[in-house]
Amino acid sequence: MASKEADVLVGRRCLAKGYINQALELFTRSADLVEAEDWEALREQLFSGGRLREMVQVCALGRIPIPREELLARADRALVAKDVDLALDLYELADADGERWERAVDVLIAVPERKRQAVMIADRYLVKRAGPMPIRPRAGTANIRAVK
Repeated sequence: MASKEADVLVGRRCLAKGYINQALELFTRSADLVEAEDWEALREQLFSGGRLREMVQVCALGRIPIPREELLARADRALVAKDVDLALDLYELADADGERWERAVDVLIAVPERKRQAVMIADRYLVKRAGPMPIRPRAGTANIRAVK
């Protein structure tokens, strides 16, 4: 059986030649010896190829940060292009701020069949961050008192 060092060395060569699947397999097999720079190079190639789920797994395995700003930028572009599902996935991966989630809700409410999804997203990402809304009586309503 080949040594883990050989796996890492061959994985680097595979990555340099663009053989991402082989590099991913070899790096995963010898994860404890792979250096942060190798994981970062693999992360970049996976990201540029649109393989975002695998990129997140590589970040976790290699203990390197997720490229949050790049994910948010790609999500913003996807939302403008009306690729709402991709935008939502990326916002979730990158832990988007409330302003981005509000924009996503605005896009969703424009599509009648996605209004329920807008409510769910607002509940998950906006209500909990803003805290409970104060209860205010409606204008023009009188308090009703029970009379005996």
